[in-house]
Amino acid sequence: MLEFDSERRVLIVDDQPQIHETFSRIFQADQRNRSDLDAFEARFLLDDPRQPDVKLQAEPRFLLTHVYSGEEGVHRVETAMAEEAPFALAFVDMRMPKGMDGLETVERLWKVDPNLHVVICTAFSDHTWDTVLGRLGYNDRLLLLRKPFSQDEARQMALALTEKSRLAARQREKVSLLKSEVDRRRKAETELRDMAHRDALTSLPNRPFLLQRLERLLAGQGQQRQSHDAILFLDLDNFKIINDSLGHDAGDELLNQVAERLKECVREKDTATRCQQPQLPAESHGKTVRLGGDEFVVLLQRLDRPDDAVTVARRIVERVSEPFHLGDRMVTVGTSIGIAFIDDSIRDAHDALRNADTAMYQAKNTGKGQIAVFDQTMHDAVVARHELEAQLRSALKAEKFELRYQPIVNLQAGTIIGVEVLTRWRGDDGQYIPPDEFVPLAEEIGLINHFTEWVLERSMREFNAMMSSLDDVQRPHAYLGVNISRRQLGDPFFADRLRAIVERTKFRWSLKLEMAEHSDSRHNERSLKTMLDLHQSGIGIHIDDFGKGNSSLTCFQASPFETVKIDRTFTASIANDHSHAVIAQAIVQLAHHLMTNIVCQGVESPEQLKLLQQWGCDMGQGYFFAPPLDIHRLRKLLIEPTQSAGIRTLRKLAVLPDVYPNASLGNVIDLEP
Repeated sequence: MLEFDSERRVLIVDDQPQIHETFSRIFQADQRNRSDLDAFEARFLLDDPRQPDVKLQAEPRFLLTHVYSGEEGVHRVETAMAEEAPFALAFVDMRMPKGMDGLETVERLWKVDPNLHVVICTAFSDHTWDTVLGRLGYNDRLLLLRKPFSQDEARQMALALTEKSRLAARQREKVSLLKSEVDRRRKAETELRDMAHRDALTSLPNRPFLLQRLERLLAGQGQQRQSHDAILFLDLDNFKIINDSLGHDAGDELLNQVAERLKECVREKDTATRCQQPQLPAESHGKTVRLGGDEFVVLLQRLDRPDDAVTVARRIVERVSEPFHLGDRMVTVGTSIGIAFIDDSIRDAHDALRNADTAMYQAKNTGKGQIAVFDQTMHDAVVARHELEAQLRSALKAEKFELRYQPIVNLQAGTIIGVEVLTRWRGDDGQYIPPDEFVPLAEEIGLINHFTEWVLERSMREFNAMMSSLDDVQRPHAYLGVNISRRQLGDPFFADRLRAIVERTKFRWSLKLEMAEHSDSRHNERSLKTMLDLHQSGIGIHIDDFGKGNSSLTCFQASPFETVKIDRTFTASIANDHSHAVIAQAIVQLAHHLMTNIVCQGVESPEQLKLLQQWGCDMGQGYFFAPPLDIHRLRKLLIEPTQSAGIRTLRKLAVLPDVYPNASLGNVIDLEP
């Protein structure tokens, strides 16, 4: 059973008033009062158990609009459409002598409302049905009603057509809703896809977009490449300092400004992003991508010459190095760029991106604001570095390091007053790996605390046990010197952990910490506080390898250093290089004026030893005294110091201060492990 709307709008177009009266009577609701009869029928039907339930339904109500010409009918339909209250059905008289006839009226009505249902009222003497169809065409919204017609014919026709109109309107509404939902979902999918390929901060394309773009590029070129394509991998210099000091909001603003400057170098408005530079060919294309953090990538396509990629990289370096305005502050950062060309050796997008990343790290290692072009040796070095890292982690876990101890000798008394702990490590191939390779790696990967604290605890236990095994006559007043990283001084808990190690090992001898002269300027205040704390607790602080880096004489005054160790590169040439000799002598004199002791490293000959004594150098260390020894050979040397050629020489010079021995010093016991 159909559920009718409460009212249905019907338009009557006829030039005769009596026809309008007829339609009014046809569609006028029955005014007879049938309430008593309806009540009786409902009660009768409902009380009979053999009858099904009957739902009484109200008759539909038709709302008629009367017009007397086709022109007026068209106007009424236009008004109804404008008010979004269209007519469901129009009864149109075929013959209207004044103005438009029925066929022209229907044509005009359908131009205004193509969904309007029409019943043409015609007499047998009017146009034939073939004529009507020839003018209006076959259409399921058109019916013919012959005059004279009965009341039931008109009412049933109106009922059917208005219901059809209502259902069609409802279907159109549902289709419109479905179309809107499809459009909404497509828009959402497009937005999600765009979000998946866009960096949320800078709105630049991201890594997934770049990888897809590279894969299409590789697939489209085939084995014989027709042009030069390159990837520029960028990393900002000093970004972390700005981010940490000014806050993440300032860091985000800086990244956005960097992105805008990169767009200036690689214009986003072009189809594939063309680089607008006079040095570049007009057909070169590019794309700027943010990978995350402070890393960006520029993809350059269809370059005429490989040098064009370097030109773009130089332009970016210059542009990024210009000051940035962050609020009321002006900051300066730079960028290091790695360039990798996409050639026939590239298997997939990840290889291309990895090569550019490798070149970028090579550029950063050579200094700030540098550019490096990838070659295979870089990749080999990265692979070797990763292998070394894996071995280092395994060695730390298994404690595969060996400790050696090199004596430090008083150059006036000829006595051993300290030993420096040196770490030795055999790689998987059985060969020793130099400390200057694996110690910086331990700092880089965050293992330096673990490594140094293992060396501290193991050396304290060994030195403690060895010194305790000597009697009072054999035992010298010697300290233990252990190398640490300056980075550890920036750790606010390092001093506490060191004191815990001293307590665990029950170490009761003098302890000195040796560190390089250079430091991270961001942690100067924290490092100084840690050094003062250690100094007050009786632990001495020594500068190691002084003169090897960018030496600053302010270190004597700014920090509580009690000893400076001159690097072996000065000592090696003081006997034959006047300038090195002058510098070394000046350092010795300056240290003494500042109440600081001096240890000269790399002493390997009597000539060096004599000069150091003449300059008043306090201590010496080197192979002329002893090589690095294991703990057992160190014990033997402490019991019998004259095994050392250097100590024998010192003691002879102490007896005969005016005589310099030119002859051989006799047989020297081999102290190599």
